[in-house]
Amino acid sequence: MLPTFAQKQFAYQVECISFENSGSVSVKIWNTKKGKKYTQLQARKDAVHAILFSGVPGSNGCVTQKPILSTPESIEAFIKIENDFFSKNGEWSKFTREASISTTLPQQIGDKKWKVYQVSISKDLLRKYLEENKIIKSLNTGF
Repeated sequence: MLPTFAQKQFAYQVECISFENSGSVSVKIWNTKKGKKYTQLQARKDAVHAILFSGVPGSNGCVTQKPILSTPESIEAFIKIENDFFSKNGEWSKFTREASISTTLPQQIGDKKWKVYQVSISKDLLRKYLEENKIIKSLNTGF
């Protein structure tokens, strides 16, 4: 059974733009509660958070990206380092490039005055970091 924190709804919404051969995922991300007060820094953190905990739904030719933390054990192990990982000088920033304001808004937003960012996340490097820190098992484990 997954702990309840893994099942809660997040205020951010994410939409896949592209999945690159380099192992990066580009997404559009916006926050339904913060609207136009949503900052670039928070968008980058939320994008990494989405890759870790909720995954990214498939759209625009993107295949659905499942969350990296997909087992109760991996979620529990990450929770122990989460505050440090997402701190001001935390490791999270190594896995995302600068966010930019997206000029094309997702259809479900309509004409709301929300800030929507385009963020690229190095999913493969993030996975490698989690493997090295024994948060998740290597994809090669068991072969």
